[in-house]
Amino acid sequence: MIVTADPQQWTARHPLPFHERILPLPAEVRDFVHHVNAATGVDAVPVAAIPDARLRADLREALLGMPAAVRALVDPLLLGICIGRGLGSSGITDIVADAQGRILGCVVLLDLDLLETHTANSWATWKENLPFATGAGFSLSATIATPEQDTRANALQFLLLHEFGHVLTADGDFLPRWWEPLPSSLDARRLAYLDLSWVVTPFGGVMPRGDFELRGVVDFYGKNQLFADAIVTAYTGLECSDFPSLYGATNPYDDFAECFASYVHSEMLGRPYVLRVDLDGAPQAYLDSFWASGRSAAKRGFMEAMLDGARDAYRLAA
Repeated sequence: MIVTADPQQWTARHPLPFHERILPLPAEVRDFVHHVNAATGVDAVPVAAIPDARLRADLREALLGMPAAVRALVDPLLLGICIGRGLGSSGITDIVADAQGRILGCVVLLDLDLLETHTANSWATWKENLPFATGAGFSLSATIATPEQDTRANALQFLLLHEFGHVLTADGDFLPRWWEPLPSSLDARRLAYLDLSWVVTPFGGVMPRGDFELRGVVDFYGKNQLFADAIVTAYTGLECSDFPSLYGATNPYDDFAECFASYVHSEMLGRPYVLRVDLDGAPQAYLDSFWASGRSAAKRGFMEAMLDGARDAYRLAA
């Protein structure tokens, strides 16, 4: 939670059009990220970055290219998209509150150091390989865009869809609030999305209802990389689970954010989401979109209900 000393600087941005709430990383947000990085052993030191005309154009394309139903859901909650360097993660989402603890909305932070040179496919491939060390001849490639759509704008769009999943979580009642203690097991039964794949333990944590090998040790932004041949073990387990991606299997919040992003990307925008595992350059396995598999059935129902409701509300408002 980012506690602001100046709520007006955030609430004044909300009347701006959805795609114009873009600003350099404010000092209070920078200091918050720096504190979190230091506490969690992340070496990155955040600084503000001024978005240039090309980045603003890419962000505009990414945002306005999202379905109207998605923009309708996120628009009331989004205070701004803050641009920085040295954040330690491609994207971060958190809530902003005033000194009395009243929640003003959410901010999304983007790290130019991790996005500046990527297109959609190179960024997705980089991210999917983060948990694995190089070597042993194994590699993983991701395709989330056709050749003509393989742009930075579309990398930004997928990342922003993931972060917008976190924005929706902050205002929803389907997952616990991440800034509060987890509810008891009894209370958790009312959290509709959590109950699909996760259970609250008596010790105040969560665990998946159906686990798979290496899921609990996959580390995307830390320093504990697995040997490259673990790619096969981890993704074989993923294919037998009800998680949308390896990143989504790490915790309930990224489970929802990855589901939301990939559902909008694949099912609403009709774009590819394919992973390929190679050994010494020769293809060994393909993993098609989660939504093409029957293992997505329960989460498909949840996404359809959420987005169909937003679509209907948008039509009435229009």
